[in-house]
Amino acid sequence: MTRTPQSLKNARGFTLIELMIVVAIVAILSAIAYPAYQEYVRRGQRAEARAEVLRAEGWLERFYAENNRYSNNAANDANTAFSSAFTVVPTSGTARYNITLEVTAATYTVTAAPTGAMTGDACGSYVKTHSGTLSSTANNPSKCLK
Repeated sequence: MTRTPQSLKNARGFTLIELMIVVAIVAILSAIAYPAYQEYVRRGQRAEARAEVLRAEGWLERFYAENNRYSNNAANDANTAFSSAFTVVPTSGTARYNITLEVTAATYTVTAAPTGAMTGDACGSYVKTHSGTLSSTANNPSKCLK
């Protein structure tokens, strides 16, 4: 069967040029969207770490209200009851933040330090103290504490 000029004129489909233009557009959109998506995920993981720090603070403040001290023993050493409850974020799966508690009778410091995939994150560690201040070790902490 030979093709006539009329049958070629009615042929449908994409040309190679059209297909390459579509591929280029998809590549450009992906180059913009993927980093934005990664930052969005990191921001969610930071919020999860801050929430865990605030949860630990709530436990410590509740304990203080009942016992008039932050440590869970008279020797005022590390509050092991809380230290075992707050270790990593998230509690299951790959850890992104390590939670540490430094507790005395009258003070505490809760720290969420990035680990794993969050190591080297721009916001660094989150620190909450008995005075109620939440801070970040970032160069621009106001961006990280939102």
